[in-house]
Amino acid sequence: MGLNFIRAVGVICAGLLGAVNAQANTLEGGTWQCSREQAQESDLVEWTTYRFDAGGTIASQEWFRQSENNSVALEFLLNVDYQYFHNGDEYVLKPTKLSRELRADLYKIDPFNADARRDLMGYRIFFSPKFVDANHAVFEMRHHITPDQRFRLNCVRRA
Repeated sequence: MGLNFIRAVGVICAGLLGAVNAQANTLEGGTWQCSREQAQESDLVEWTTYRFDAGGTIASQEWFRQSENNSVALEFLLNVDYQYFHNGDEYVLKPTKLSRELRADLYKIDPFNADARRDLMGYRIFFSPKFVDANHAVFEMRHHITPDQRFRLNCVRRA
């Protein structure tokens, strides 16, 4: 009886852990707020949010501010909608809609001119989420044009 009881408890625990893990390993539900894993420089602040929808779409918003000599040199808000799918190894994001709000551009670099917008719409982003728990994950990402230059985002699910 002792050995069978231990096996039964093991099967039940494995089932419960599997259910918890399945719930934790979902991107959908709430909004993920992310920041780059690298330590932020004091003159650069940025974050990105991602909302994954069941229909294979993502709404993202990126806020970026770079300061120089106590003045804001560049600040923008970028909204990008994506279609996404899993290719068997990782997720693939394809931009479908882009809007931006340029709040400050001290040096008139115009980061979202027509050429830049065209290039952004042609991007493919590949990413693999690594779930810490149901509300924390690391998104390892790369762009198709620079596949060896990966970057990581630390992400927290918001309600």
